[in-house]
Amino acid sequence: MNKRMRRLLLFLCIIIALAFGIKKLSIISYRPVSVFSEKTKHDIKDIAILNEGTLATFDGDSLVFYNGSDKKIVDRMGEGQKAFFGEEDGMLYDESIKKLTVFGTDGKERQSYYLEGELFRADVQNGVRLFHCRFDDGEKLFIASNNGSLTSVFETKNYILDFKVKDDRHFTVTELSNTANGYMTTVYVEDGKRDKARMENTELPMEVAMRIAEGSYPVIVTEKHLYGLDKELITETTPIISDIIFHRNKLYTLHSGILSRHSKDLKEIERHVMEGNVDHLASVGEELFAYGNRELLGRVNSEHPYHIRFSDTQEKVEVKYGYIATYGHKRIALYRLKPSLFRPKAVLTLSAEE
Repeated sequence: MNKRMRRLLLFLCIIIALAFGIKKLSIISYRPVSVFSEKTKHDIKDIAILNEGTLATFDGDSLVFYNGSDKKIVDRMGEGQKAFFGEEDGMLYDESIKKLTVFGTDGKERQSYYLEGELFRADVQNGVRLFHCRFDDGEKLFIASNNGSLTSVFETKNYILDFKVKDDRHFTVTELSNTANGYMTTVYVEDGKRDKARMENTELPMEVAMRIAEGSYPVIVTEKHLYGLDKELITETTPIISDIIFHRNKLYTLHSGILSRHSKDLKEIERHVMEGNVDHLASVGEELFAYGNRELLGRVNSEHPYHIRFSDTQEKVEVKYGYIATYGHKRIALYRLKPSLFRPKAVLTLSAEE
């Protein structure tokens, strides 16, 4: 092998090592790039970032989809509807006729459903559309098909608190019930039986389940503990948690300005004090973000986080699919988080006027 070839191979090895190091050590930072900013005529009630970076908003009358500079409007003025958002669509619920209509990002109607009871929550998880409905004698969780039909997969005479669905035969549901001694959360895990009486269930007396996080096994968050529903129940005392997330197969919780990383048995093994007022977590590529209505912190699980601040306090902020959406003072804005090899040397400030 001649000297030129050896140098070429050495150069390629260095490039591969650097690429592996960037991925392994997560030294990539993200810089926000403005996609659009626009003044709104009315106050915005809800915002959501959909797949492919579409921003959806609802002001109580109009559902609007922003695809970059292109805007599609679904106007339901005066009909008193409620808005919910899926992974790539928006949903409007007309309570007076108990009808929910799904709209694509092109503003066109995709499907409609006539529901029993009162719709409390509509969601899409892992491609599965879900409706949580309340009745006079209890509550039900429905899975909706693309042809407009509904299948009840869970029902109770108590209160459904939360649910996480992997597919139509594997999901976790928490419910709250009254007992002789107070109240109790019961966690049900469906693994294909489709029979509540045969579902695995775990009772948590005198505690209220606030969140479910899905990793290799379900993790239940209450106001007192983290519970891991592995082969055996794992219990770990915790302060009140503002957010929880699995990032790169590792469990993180955010509480009182502290980010904690947990082992498989839920014990805290690492912590970082947040240098900002943040209460939410988001995973973007290889990086973990924490954010609030005033700022974002990037690479928060490292010793050298960086700041992205808003020029003013925002009423609503969402970080999802590699984008940041903000709303405040009747102005909405969307930014794309662009990867960069260089960590910002100073605090970045975002202005919605850009």
